[in-house]
Amino acid sequence: MSESATLQRRLSRRLTNTKIVKELSNIENATVVEMDHGEQARREGRFVFECSWEVANKVGGIYTVLRTKASVTTEELGDQYCMLGPYKEERVKLEVEILQPDSSPLKYALDQLRDLGFKATYGRWLIDGYPKVVLFDIVSAAWKLDQWKQELWDSCKIGIPYHDNESNDAVVLGFMVAIFIQKYLYAIEGYQPLCVAHFHEWQAGIGLILSR
Repeated sequence: MSESATLQRRLSRRLTNTKIVKELSNIENATVVEMDHGEQARREGRFVFECSWEVANKVGGIYTVLRTKASVTTEELGDQYCMLGPYKEERVKLEVEILQPDSSPLKYALDQLRDLGFKATYGRWLIDGYPKVVLFDIVSAAWKLDQWKQELWDSCKIGIPYHDNESNDAVVLGFMVAIFIQKYLYAIEGYQPLCVAHFHEWQAGIGLILSR
């Protein structure tokens, strides 16, 4: 018996009746996703937001993950896909092309943030796929920190230490992201949008809690 056949038998025994086998059993009959740069997603009203502290901001491994997946994601979703993260001026100068909003929901959401006294920047990340990005200026909303921390405690009993700067920044980013997504979806007229928001790691986790 060949080495590959032996390995296959071992895997078969190990994974029999497991969820992964059930999910993959019909993989040959699975529908192939059409890479049409978002045409189908646009017709179906589908939007995907991906939030991370490392959007156009190299800190650790998630930065590489985001850069790697951006090309294939935009091939499938086109401009129905947008990345959300913090505004870091030194990185933006090197990695982002700042642009004017190119859709009415995007313009509305950014204008609403601005009316609240917050700063956010729209552009394209200069990587394969050229994905849309909205970057939020944490400092511009820092004056809301105490109120937002209290709201977080009142709603889900999560307390943030006073001097924990990283956690404080995560709270501000989370609220700004949640407000942005809410305003963006509110501005869409004529149909009910289908939205998926994907949050990476704990620094983006507050946005997940607030957006549920």
